[in-house]
Amino acid sequence: MGNLLTSPDVFLNGIVVVPGARTEHNDASALGIPDANYERIVRKVGVRSRPVAGPDQYTSDLAFSASRALLDARPQTDVGALIVCTQTPDHLIPGVSSRVHGLLGLPNDCFVIDINQGCSGFVLGTQMIVAMQRSMASHKSSLLINADTYSRLLRPDDVTTRVLFGDAATAAEFSTRPQGLRFRYCRSFADGTGYEAFVAHNSAVRPDDQPAGIHMDGSAIFNFALRCVPDAIRIALDDNGLQVGQIRKFIFHQANRFVTAQLARKLGLSDNQAPDNCEYMGNTVSRRPCRFCRRNRWRRSNAAIW
Repeated sequence: MGNLLTSPDVFLNGIVVVPGARTEHNDASALGIPDANYERIVRKVGVRSRPVAGPDQYTSDLAFSASRALLDARPQTDVGALIVCTQTPDHLIPGVSSRVHGLLGLPNDCFVIDINQGCSGFVLGTQMIVAMQRSMASHKSSLLINADTYSRLLRPDDVTTRVLFGDAATAAEFSTRPQGLRFRYCRSFADGTGYEAFVAHNSAVRPDDQPAGIHMDGSAIFNFALRCVPDAIRIALDDNGLQVGQIRKFIFHQANRFVTAQLARKLGLSDNQAPDNCEYMGNTVSRRPCRFCRRNRWRRSNAAIW
């Protein structure tokens, strides 16, 4: 079940996080809803504010800022591959990775590509990086950039999505040099039959008769999470000979306090094992695992499932 990848010889050496330039607060007046409805939504979802891109700040700007800061902090990095994961590119053509490559002044023999993934983008991007890193020269590093400006796809009248999504970018550096966190294991799962549960209508070249912007079927996503995620986690634990009690932190990609609580209950986790950290972050899509770990300043001694 799922696609398994293990690699004891690839390391995550650094992460930089760049949030959008503005902070948007989920208060009743900003959302245009009664106070009672606001309290009910915030109590259930748990998000009070989110980073949002500035008027002239786009995905490539966030991506460049994060990667530039990372390379400035690690000036000896020799980049052999650059992957940008985004669902909100500045343009359909060219890719965001091309612009970032040029702005960073990376060498012409650098492997450059965009991938279109949302919530699973950091995990899937890491799998691609690990697979490529094995075939690269030992002194070369790979950059994984996750960046999106989902706020530009949200409809002002759709409170259910406006309260959730924020804008941010992260840049992560991987290499075979043992300088950081060792990549050990990843197993991926997919179910394309549910693609209509989360769609950005009229956002590319295929027209439809729906209002432009993100449509989210919250019930379908909730049911999928509770049906599939606990089993996937149990498989991951079994693959590694681990029990729930041996894991210090489980990081669920879900900017919804209610869903996270239900997952923790099904797995028998304590509050400390399944921390809630979306109150002032919201759902920054594929950047969320990086933002969470950086915010909590985790060290190598901490065990975590992303």
